[in-house]
Amino acid sequence: MEASTLDKGYRDWRDAVDRRLVQIYCITIDDAGFDEEYLINQWQSNEAPFDFVEWFGSKYNLDPIRLLVSGRN
Repeated sequence: MEASTLDKGYRDWRDAVDRRLVQIYCITIDDAGFDEEYLINQWQSNEAPFDFVEWFGSKYNLDPIRLLVSGRN
């Protein structure tokens, strides 16, 4: 696999993780404090973006944004 293909695959995975973090927890990758090496390792282990975000939220006991705003009018 060429480096540019590998780079695109990782960028797509990283973008999907970032979008899902914003959708579910209203935080970004930068807010979460992930370093690139850690994210690359997760990507290389074939962890699906949604699974990774679910694991992260569970590990740190994050409340999904829907739970925080559901009681508001």
